[in-house]
Amino acid sequence: MRNQELISQIFLNFAEKECKGSSLLYEHLSIEIARNEMILDICMNARKGQPIPNLLFGAVHYLLLKGKLHPLKEYYPSIVESPKSYQHSFPFFKDFCLEYKRELEKILQSRMVQTNEVRRCAYLYPAFCTIYEKVRKPLALIEIGTSAGLQLFWDKYAYIC
Repeated sequence: MRNQELISQIFLNFAEKECKGSSLLYEHLSIEIARNEMILDICMNARKGQPIPNLLFGAVHYLLLKGKLHPLKEYYPSIVESPKSYQHSFPFFKDFCLEYKRELEKILQSRMVQTNEVRRCAYLYPAFCTIYEKVRKPLALIEIGTSAGLQLFWDKYAYIC
């Protein structure tokens, strides 16, 4: 079984290597989670071999999207039009995790994460723009492979230059 110190370090690495410059909310939450024994304890339920931060954040987001009523949703740009500042999100994140602890633990024990990242689709936007400029017709994407349709929603992503 994993110990809290190891999971804490995993969250700090996640904040630095995965979130910095990409998600201020998850960067902030990861740093705070790394210092919080109660949430680290919940994370001890993650299946071996799973990326714990991705799994926890995915589980929380999943429950929020399923309609769990909690003030935490006000910090998620995918849920509300004008999210509140990430800087005040941790107390609500912690409260949500404690309130829905059993559901989160069940998800952490039973689910797996597919860690395909939107960034791997970054080449699609300039490529499709170039093709469209040449053919001036609607474009479509047929995806074959194991990415489970990740690239089918390329037009829903936001690319920041």
